Amino acid sequence: MKQEATLIILAGGASSRMGRPKHLLPTPNGTLIDSLIEQLSPMFAETLVVGRNLTLSRPDIRIVEDIRPEQCPLVGVYSGLRAANTDLAFVLACDLPFVKPELVQHLLSRAHEADIVVPVVKGYYEPLCAVYRWTAIPIIEKSLSRGELKITEIYDRLCLTEVSEPDIRRFDPEFASFVNLNTPKQLRLLAQL
Repeated sequence: MKQEATLIILAGGASSRMGRPKHLLPTPNGTLIDSLIEQLSPMFAETLVVGRNLTLSRPDIRIVEDIRPEQCPLVGVYSGLRAANTDLAFVLACDLPFVKPELVQHLLSRAHEADIVVPVVKGYYEPLCAVYRWTAIPIIEKSLSRGELKITEIYDRLCLTEVSEPDIRRFDPEFASFVNLNTPKQLRLLAQL
């Protein structure tokens, strides 16, 4: 079911450990970014790919440039939220290729009036597989202007809904949605897509 929400895929990381842009990694279904778009985009009103100096071979997807000079995921979240045409957005790092659509739907369903809906796995927030509302924009702006670049630093200033491991397990028993690709050795995992 299509949500009145925006899919924001962050593709602006340096990829220093991988040695090449992660969003262009090859999978059995095209590039990593193409695979994510094919899997998730039909669920959303629009899809944005956020980063710096990106090129995509998809005219149906809007590319959004980071609008602040700081290089961190919080700038990507901020840039995507500012560009979105909906109040609600699901933010996903492009190096999380195994995200479960059922989990995404569940996170969106938990948004209600929350500013952020974030999974908590092994005691840690998963801020790059989470739902953000446009109401977070002013807090993000203040945080960035103070040099606070860590996404989770904004959480205590917003209405936050945490999604627990038992809740996540109903939609993703293996927690595959949070397996990210950082090194060339992990590329073999892409064969599972």
